[in-house]
Amino acid sequence: MNKTLLIIFLTNLFANIITGNEGSTVAIVYNSKLQESKSVADYYAKSRSVPEKNLIGLPLSVNHTITRKEFKKTLEQPLIKALAKKKILNGNKGKIRYLLLCWGVPFRVDKDNSIKPPAEIPTLLQRNEASVDSELSLLPQKNQPIERTGIINNPVFNTKNPNSISPENGLLMVTRLDGPSPALAKSLVDRAITAERKGLWGRAYIDLRGINSGPLKLGEDRLSQVGEIISRSGFTTVIDNKPTTLPVGFPGDKIAFYAGWYGINVEGLFAEETVDFSPGAIAYHLHSYNGSMIRDAHSRWIGPFINKGATATFGSVFEPYLELTPNQPLFFARIIQNGFTFAEAGYAATRALSWQTVFVGDPLYRPFGKTPQEVELSLIKAQSSDIEWFRLLAINQGLVSGAPIEAAILHIEQLKESSKSSVLQEKLGELYSVIGKKAESETAFKKAIDFSKSAKQKQRIQDLLKN
Repeated sequence: MNKTLLIIFLTNLFANIITGNEGSTVAIVYNSKLQESKSVADYYAKSRSVPEKNLIGLPLSVNHTITRKEFKKTLEQPLIKALAKKKILNGNKGKIRYLLLCWGVPFRVDKDNSIKPPAEIPTLLQRNEASVDSELSLLPQKNQPIERTGIINNPVFNTKNPNSISPENGLLMVTRLDGPSPALAKSLVDRAITAERKGLWGRAYIDLRGINSGPLKLGEDRLSQVGEIISRSGFTTVIDNKPTTLPVGFPGDKIAFYAGWYGINVEGLFAEETVDFSPGAIAYHLHSYNGSMIRDAHSRWIGPFINKGATATFGSVFEPYLELTPNQPLFFARIIQNGFTFAEAGYAATRALSWQTVFVGDPLYRPFGKTPQEVELSLIKAQSSDIEWFRLLAINQGLVSGAPIEAAILHIEQLKESSKSSVLQEKLGELYSVIGKKAESETAFKKAIDFSKSAKQKQRIQDLLKN
């Protein structure tokens, strides 16, 4: 297992994407009644070089939920006019692909019982409550019904071409900078830019329920596939099959990815005082109402994730039904393996529009938009300690691709970073354990403990040594 071979493996993960000035493709909407909302808009515009003309302030309700009448009168129709007046979007023609909603913009459109759906729509889908974001994603579509009465199919669902997700094809990608406070909303772009500059590093945690049959098996299967995608991409992936959520005290450290289900409110590991999220971390907990209280730091999941340090997350503001939640394997595949932005991955994975989904995070966040050579060079130039995670990623990809364990062990021992790396020594201990070399495994694990600054990592390794 040599360096050249490892780089070849890594090309399956990192993409060479030329982005240009993507800030000009974003329009920003804020609530002009709230100075904090404007401050979030201004902060993002400065951070991502969004032209001033792309900022739109509207006098909106300060409530989280608005009526459909309010949505049309105060948000949808004024926004259509403002976008056209500024010559940045007129119907399906325009200069933007993304719409960013800022803290203070309502996120739920309430049910309107006066709207009667056509009889041919299945009873379960005869609903017009929806997320504000999902409704606004339809702005470029032609021939929309005057009154929406259920889901509208996403015309670019499952696309592998990010450029197809555009107004020309009937879709505007809508995300929001939101959360328990304006400061936390701003932090989402800071975390995203940090990860783009320094890399998204760490471990993945997949929290399953051990379901093997029945109507909920779809959720289990999707999350299992997420684990496979992340693992094949080279990230160390921990799979938990117990029916309960990850408990308090679980040794989850350096969390780059999390996907799990099915607690109604944040609990266990993610309810601890501090959570070791990596800058850029993407977290998702599947629950029907995981996004219904975005601005609450302690209820449901989106607000707590943001409060504890996650960079991007998504969920539902009303009951979405399991089949109509975003396809999680598609989302993670597009953002990790195909180099999509957060918004591109989200909408490529979303089948149903005029429905319940919200994506919370920087729409332009692209954690895997550089070649492995660029990543390695930048880490070395910055003398970053994260080089150990880059090395681990390459090693894991090599192993997944069939490289012998003995070759991986030799490679780790030859790396100069290994001499003081808790991450690489822990991997070395794991590999020695697999081939039955107990003494060598214990030596590596003890070195990892000595080098580690993470209480969670030390706990995890000590548990391994006991067993």
